[in-house]
Order: sequence, then structure tokens, then C-alpha cells
Amino acid sequence: MSRLSSLLLVLPLGLGYGATCFAGAAGAKLANAEEVRRDLGLSPAYSNVALRNVKIAILDAGFAGLEGKKEYLPADTVLVEHYDPAFIARTGIGEANFSKPLLPNDPHGRLMAQIVWATTGSSPDGPHFFLLNANGPTMFRRAVRYAIEQRVDVILFSGTFEGAGNYDGRGPINAAVDDATRAGIIWVNAAGNTGKAVFNGPVILGADGYVRFVGAADSSALRFTNRFDENTVTITLTWNDYRDTEDAGTNKDLDLIVEDAHGKVVGSSTLKQISAGRDAGINETTNPRERVVLADLPGAKPGQEYRIRVKANTANFTLSDRLRVLVTAQRDATFLDPDTGKQTQPVVLLDASGSGEIYPPADHASVLTIGDSSRSSAQGPTADGRMKPDVVVANSTARFSNGDETAGNSNSAAYFAGVVCTLKATQPRLNADHLRAWARYLDSQAATSDARYPVAPTRPIPLVAPASPLTDGPLPLPLSPNQLRAMKFAEGLKDDARRQPGLPPLIVISGP
Repeated sequence: MSRLSSLLLVLPLGLGYGATCFAGAAGAKLANAEEVRRDLGLSPAYSNVALRNVKIAILDAGFAGLEGKKEYLPADTVLVEHYDPAFIARTGIGEANFSKPLLPNDPHGRLMAQIVWATTGSSPDGPHFFLLNANGPTMFRRAVRYAIEQRVDVILFSGTFEGAGNYDGRGPINAAVDDATRAGIIWVNAAGNTGKAVFNGPVILGADGYVRFVGAADSSALRFTNRFDENTVTITLTWNDYRDTEDAGTNKDLDLIVEDAHGKVVGSSTLKQISAGRDAGINETTNPRERVVLADLPGAKPGQEYRIRVKANTANFTLSDRLRVLVTAQRDATFLDPDTGKQTQPVVLLDASGSGEIYPPADHASVLTIGDSSRSSAQGPTADGRMKPDVVVANSTARFSNGDETAGNSNSAAYFAGVVCTLKATQPRLNADHLRAWARYLDSQAATSDARYPVAPTRPIPLVAPASPLTDGPLPLPLSPNQLRAMKFAEGLKDDARRQPGLPPLIVISGP
């Protein structure tokens, strides 16, 4: 994967169905915009780019703050919260009477758009922003279709879905992404903040019907810490029986149980998985997913960790079935551990796999997946062996003029989207394949110091490297560190039969 030295992003969408424009008093701006632009090589080389013809769509669940009429974004910015009934009837996406509002106190999407705008130079003439409600799968699919019909150039989605796919780039969420990328839209997606919070493994059952977790310290359970009282911890279990259509059903049934260190059950999810053909009733679901939310969970001392167990209710699991467990916490900021004197996270999945953490649609093959260098930034490979993220932004910090400061791979994706908008304005024929070739060039120029990332260059990298993204014919490049890592990973799978008896190889080597 290629590593850059800064970050920011946005997406374009078209006018229409219930669209609202904003203008008014000044609001908080990105305070480190010029620093970011210099680090990314945008300033001064791209200081006077005309962006009025570039459209970017930001898909998100919250754009709070725009209702205050502050000048956060260009005056012609369009916000779509509710899609027009005629649009819904024509596209057939979801029930005609279904709608889901934006999250009322969530400014995430608005901040992403601000970062993109600042990265492009904050010109009042562009890019043209469309802020689209993507709160849940149905609204997400409507947002994608709306963006396609408005002929946007770029889509930014700084989010992921915990289900809706088998982590191989397919599934109902990624089917919508297929439509966008086939329409020529460049899709930029955050890698997600699930780093070191995921366990992946085969569904191997013991005689008691419980899953045996290959590689865990105790194969009968996964362990996680919780150092804060009254914390809220969410455990999500999924397995690879999603289909390409939504609510397609599954005849494979797993239950999720959480115990304390003494074996007392503190939470469980025992939905009955059903096949498609009828509506799910009480305690039934058509999705291969179970979730437990542990509110006000007591803290536990080291050695008294909580345990996650998984039980099978059907006997039709095979050696090709795999499961994924994700552990997230409401209070997850690091703190100074009084026992060790070191900064640590209050909730840690001790048996995390350390890879295979990318969720849809960041796992899509045609999506440019952007991570950052933090511990929580999700890492691949995908279930079919492709390395993700595609690009890592070394510094994701965004400082705003009101004193707020944010960081994470959402910011990184927004920064990269700003770069994409700038390049698109200067080279209208730019597409995702050109950007991958450019990222591959950067990767080939960086010396690798660890197994995951190339070293950031000591000088800014020009956006159009010596081998321009639009160079005709194949680029004369050697195998990149990314490709070499993928090949090494695939070679390592040859001893799967020894490490995990009976498990068939599930990884293939991806192309360039």
C-alpha cells in the first residue's frame, strides 16, 4: 500500500429531490489547511486550480451544524436528507413509505466535507458538494443511486457496515458500489477503525456444539478486557453466509454468549436464523449476524477478563465456513494504566487476529480504501486475498479554528478525496485505475521499514509523479512492496493444512 504524508476529502452529488442550499455567517474552518496542502504537494503547485466543474458526494449519517447557516462549505452545497417519493418509486429502492432521518447531533459528514473543501483550497466556486443521507443500508443505496443520476465525479464514504457481506468485495452493499464504479465514479472509502478489534477464524465445532477458536489462548473462548465501570461494549458476530441480495436468508445458525471470568452469562444473542421466503418474526433474522450490547458493564482487573463463546444450532457448517467477531466500546480513549504506568485502551480483544479487519464497502475491489498509521486503522487482507488499505495517510490530524481537533482514517479518506478532486479538475479523464497506478508508483519509490507500511518520504511527493497517472500504456514498474507482501502472504498459506488441519486454502493472489 502507498503511504502519504497528509489527509482530507469529500464527494459530489447532483441537485434534486428535496435538496437544500446553505449560506450565512462564518463557521469554524480547518486551521491547518495550508500545512496539509503543503504536505500533500498541493501547494503551491495546485494553488489556482478551477474546481467549479467537479462534483463530489459525501455519504454519511450526520451533517449537524449546517442548519445554523454558517459558511462551512460553498454556498451552492446541497443537502439531501429525505429522498423524493417519485425518486423512490422510480428506483424501487426500499419500501415507498420508509425513510430514516439523519442523526440529529452528529456532524461527522459535515466535517468530512469541510476537510475536503479545505484540501482543495476552499474556493467558493467549487468543488460542488452534495451531502447525502446514507443512514442505514436502504438510505445508503438511495444515496448511491442519487449520486449516479447527478453524475458526480467522486464519492466519499467514511464509514463501513459490520454486516452485509463476506468481506470479499461482494454482498448487497457492494452491489450498490458496483453501480457507482461502473458509472465511472471514483469511490474513496475509509478503512474503518476496527484495527486490533477483530477475530477471524474457521467455524470448527467441538463435541459440545461450541466453536473452537483456532489461534486463541483458550480455544473455547475469546477474551476481552474492560477497565472502566459503566462502559458500554458491543460484540458483533457474523459469518460468511451473506448473499448478493439483501435479506436473502441463511439456514446456518450461530448464537453469541458473553460470560464473566467465573462463567456467569452477562449477555447473549440467540436469534434464530431463517431462510428467505417469509418475514422474520420475533427473535428471528434472515441475516448471519448476532449482536450483544453490554450497557454499564463493570470493569474487571487483569486476569479477570470477559469471555466470548459461540454455539452452533445447526449441523450444516463446513470447512469453508468462517466467522468474524468484532468488539467495540463506547469509551475507548486510551488512559494511563495505574498497574503498568503505560497508556492503554480500556477495552482490548486479547485474541484479536491482527488482520482481516476490513468491512464493506472498504473491501470492494474498485474502491480506493484509505487508512492511517494509528493502531485502530483496519488492516486487510480481504477474504479473497487482496491487500487493503490501498493508501495510508501518515498524519490524519485535522485542527479547526474553534479549537476542536480530530484524527483517524475518516480524516485520511477526506484528505485523499480532496487530492482526487484537485487532480480531477486538472485532468478530467482521471479514473480510479490511474490513481492506483499513481499509488503503485509511490509505493515502488518508498523503502519499506516494517511489514505493514512503506516509510513516508522525506520530501513532498508531487501529485503527478514522474510517471503521470495518465501515461499511455503500462507503467514500467517493478513489483511493488504491496504486491510482494501479497505474494509472501499467499506463500505462507501453503502450510494451512498443518496449522489448521482440514482448512482449505481460501486466499488467491490479486492482480496489480
